[in-house]
Amino acid sequence: MILYQTPTVSLAYHAATATMQLQYAAASLAETFEKVYQLALEAMHNLGVDKLLLDLKRNAPPTDEDEEFLLAPILRYLPAQSARPLFIAALLSEGQYQHQMGCYSPSFDRTFAPQQVEFNYFTSRREATDWLGDN
Repeated sequence: MILYQTPTVSLAYHAATATMQLQYAAASLAETFEKVYQLALEAMHNLGVDKLLLDLKRNAPPTDEDEEFLLAPILRYLPAQSARPLFIAALLSEGQYQHQMGCYSPSFDRTFAPQQVEFNYFTSRREATDWLGDN
């Protein structure tokens, strides 16, 4: 079921796997991404969905600020929500993945209690969906 769609963004709920999927294909992660990401987190809460496949493979090469756009909306939104665990798989291109791993900050891991959010990066859709399916 498509919940939101523009030429650069698609937000859908897949009932068969109980997974929300957000595809973002704009030239950069910008304010519009945060808005649609917030929409995805709200839809997850409203539908009782605890899995999100965040597809950024068609996005432009990453910048140092991209981690803020990925993590900041979670930090702002989730504390007001229930403590039900959420699983977010970010699907990246190989270049984006290498950049994220090079800029990885363990401080994000300490920000959440382990029962609140599991956030993982993948370059393979199959690995991402398998990981979400296992959780």
